[in-house]
Amino acid sequence: MTWVEHDEPSWLDHIPPGIRAASRLALRLLLIILFLLALLALFYWQQASRFDLNDVTRMPERTLILDSEGRELAAVHGTRRRLIEKHEIPAHLVKALLAREDRHFFQHSGVHLRGILRAALRNLSDRELSQGASTLTMQLARNTFELRSHSLHRKLLETALAFRLEANFSKDEILTAYLNRIYFGSGTFGIEQAAKSYFGKTTKNLTLAETALLVGIIRAPHDFSPRNNPDLALRERNHVLNQLLETNNITSEQAEDARKAPLHLLPPRNSQTDAIRCIRRHLNELLDSGDFKRGGLTATSTINRDRQKQVRNSLDTLLAPFPNLQTALVAIHPATGKIQAIITARDPNSSQFNRAFDTKRQLGPVFQPFIYAFATERGRLAITNQPIQTARLLPETELARLAKRLGLHPPFPNREEFARGNFTATPLQAATALTALANDGTWVATHLISRLTDPKDQILFQQKTLSRPVLSPEATQAAFQSSGSSTWTSLNAPKTDFWALHASPELVLALWFGYDNPKIIPDSQALEKGSKRLIQQLLTPGPAF
Repeated sequence: MTWVEHDEPSWLDHIPPGIRAASRLALRLLLIILFLLALLALFYWQQASRFDLNDVTRMPERTLILDSEGRELAAVHGTRRRLIEKHEIPAHLVKALLAREDRHFFQHSGVHLRGILRAALRNLSDRELSQGASTLTMQLARNTFELRSHSLHRKLLETALAFRLEANFSKDEILTAYLNRIYFGSGTFGIEQAAKSYFGKTTKNLTLAETALLVGIIRAPHDFSPRNNPDLALRERNHVLNQLLETNNITSEQAEDARKAPLHLLPPRNSQTDAIRCIRRHLNELLDSGDFKRGGLTATSTINRDRQKQVRNSLDTLLAPFPNLQTALVAIHPATGKIQAIITARDPNSSQFNRAFDTKRQLGPVFQPFIYAFATERGRLAITNQPIQTARLLPETELARLAKRLGLHPPFPNREEFARGNFTATPLQAATALTALANDGTWVATHLISRLTDPKDQILFQQKTLSRPVLSPEATQAAFQSSGSSTWTSLNAPKTDFWALHASPELVLALWFGYDNPKIIPDSQALEKGSKRLIQQLLTPGPAF
């Protein structure tokens, strides 16, 4: 008898062919995915290696802002601030920061994987990048290297940089660099500057309540700054105290005492807040468009510090009897377009909104001199004290065309409403339009920065006077002759916006008073007298203007 040898059946032979094929496909897909993930990790590690890690502990040099006479106004994008060292950081500051921002800081290697998974699941459910799961190390990478875009690419690059930071710095070094660099709102960078600016003390002397308040600012420095919104700042302070209590870092008694602590803030020290805010806005535009380094520069502005203070003091006095009434002012040297004084709010330290640049209100009767100029420009005879009749001499398209020449923006109304000034403009737009009247018909572009130099005093940017003829000299003369003045004031119907405009070779000025939520302005006569008195003060010979 012949024996035929048979192989023992493998356990794989018992798996149906379809499942075996699917398993092989899944394995191949897994290998491909792992390969792609490896390539992705290699790519972002290579991208992260391009950044200089020395920047982590090297704070940017300050950019100095000077007034038109070369006097210092402010330092931005870097400061003279003193950097703290690890031994100067109180224990309760470290505990508050970790309880609020990164409870697993001393356990992870730069990235908290469970936090990322939790955030990813939340983002999938929200269908947007609503959760970031950023560790302190990732936040330090983002702030050091200015990774500002909200995208998956930025997040992956930030993650790779976090691993590099953890590989090259100790936890204490990362924590110290973070506190030295982070923004604490109201123009304060770094914990030492924040402690001195808000409370007048050094970091090591901060109380638990003060520490909790500063840590609470970090997530939304503008919204949670106690100078902008004390109620929100206190809410976030108490939230940090609750987190400290949850993590057993403080007792219930300590938490309660800190919650009861009053908010004692130092008053803001800089009286040039309006001007500095506007200059920084202009500077950021220059930096973004010119790709200049953000530190170590000197920006010479057009602001005259003495005149700025004079305007602020005059408006403070004028507004004293009017609770909650807001204001904005733009004063320009018409021949050059230099903005010499600017007011953005009644109290710029409690309101970040820039009413000089961004509030659009109806001009009303103060626009009527332009109607007479437009008619004369088109060869029509302006009818004195009859703006509506004068406007009817021109097609609406011509009125709109001439208004656009002055830098005013549509939508524009019909001729009758146009003559009444029933369209909106910002104080800056109104002042810029007035340059054409002050310069015999030549419109001049306004600016706040005359030049920008690098640390070696090499000129990076030099502002040139930009002008163009928009009206004839005869047209501008008609504007003054028809009204018999170079200063125009009006309280618009329904008495919610007061304007004062002035145009002369020495000064162009647009001044607005009103409420953020429009309502009737009482006693406009006081505003009119005060406005004319302010204009006369600025026209009086004094410091260069």
